[in-house]
Amino acid sequence: MISRLIGLVTLTPALAWAQSDPVVQSRAQYREAVQAYEAGNYPAFLEHARVAQQLRPTHGGVTYALASAYALNGDTASALATLRRFAALGYSAEPAADSDFVSLRGSRGLADVERQLARNREPVVRSTVAFTLPERDLLTEGVAYDPRDGVFYVSSVHRRKIVRMTADGQFSDLLVFDDKEPWAPLGMKVDAARRVLWVAATSLPQSEGYAPADSNRSALVRIDLKTGRIAGQYEIPRDGRPHALGDVVVSRDGDVYSSDSRSPVIYRVAAGSGTLERFVESPLLLSGQGLALSPDERRLYIADYSRGIVLVDLEARTASLLPSPDTALALGIDGLYYHDGALIGIQNGVEPHRVVRLELSRDGTRLLRSVTVERAHPNYIEPTLGSLVGRELYYVANSQWERFGEDGQVASPDSLKQPVVLRLRL
Repeated sequence: MISRLIGLVTLTPALAWAQSDPVVQSRAQYREAVQAYEAGNYPAFLEHARVAQQLRPTHGGVTYALASAYALNGDTASALATLRRFAALGYSAEPAADSDFVSLRGSRGLADVERQLARNREPVVRSTVAFTLPERDLLTEGVAYDPRDGVFYVSSVHRRKIVRMTADGQFSDLLVFDDKEPWAPLGMKVDAARRVLWVAATSLPQSEGYAPADSNRSALVRIDLKTGRIAGQYEIPRDGRPHALGDVVVSRDGDVYSSDSRSPVIYRVAAGSGTLERFVESPLLLSGQGLALSPDERRLYIADYSRGIVLVDLEARTASLLPSPDTALALGIDGLYYHDGALIGIQNGVEPHRVVRLELSRDGTRLLRSVTVERAHPNYIEPTLGSLVGRELYYVANSQWERFGEDGQVASPDSLKQPVVLRLRL
């Protein structure tokens, strides 16, 4: 009776979308695959893994699961072909040590795949250390640069402050948020023409002085660079939904856009406006992260952690998934920047972590290929966000997020590394 009633329910647009969303469907199929695997039902494991991978062909977890399912069902040729695809996307694993692939052990095919996977783990280092911050327990996230004064700004989530480094290498605090502003600063952008630093800020449990009552609060904060004081706060209305503004980008005219990683919305503070508006809302946004404007500023590119690159037409206020080939890996990107006909992504949702160049079509409406620029840098402990300065990307190499608990405590503080900002020539 229940199933018949479900068939008669009129779906809301959001629910209808969720039922047709390939990411949501793939996750459901993957859960079914895991349950079948744990039950020892390998034919069902293969059936669900195959569908999950077809829906998300560049996702490493489901691709590896499909290879495992083929191997457990005796299809060694398909298992090897799937592992080769897994390796070609740049992922890393050790299938020779995985009991699921015992039927492939000793084969020339598996040895070839293992060599490619080993190459994927090898560091590709093209950057140098730009500067190292003296305080170890900052939990650094974002970097901004002021071209007028040659000053860098780095956001500290744990200390709830913004650190300034002058052109002569001197460090000081630009601003420390007090108890009246429960913000942890994340992504930042300098509007040099207007002498303003824009900060995407969220109340986070990894911060000192976090109050559970402030959970899910988030705002865009405008800081006057002349005084170092807050000149405006634009908080998302408290609507009972989770919110986390994580990054920000500013147009030449002074329009400010910010992504909400917990709700499917892009927010805007228009130039000269005193209000935060819900600029675009789209179910395509599962976890919006970094943003980048096209050179003509008619389009906004958004790195969605789970889906890839979402393209927003700023005039029409419409969102679409940027078409890309199955060979281009655009998942797990945090920071995103436009440079010379491509998007540069800091990819911390893929192992090993890397910086990738996503080459675009001439009109900027299609992704053509992904190329690894830097990978497995010795300083990496979850790279996060950065700032594009001419042809160089300055970015946080070692945020150390995993060391900061949701109780506000730091695991083994004496073993924390000094935060490093890398300089990568593009």
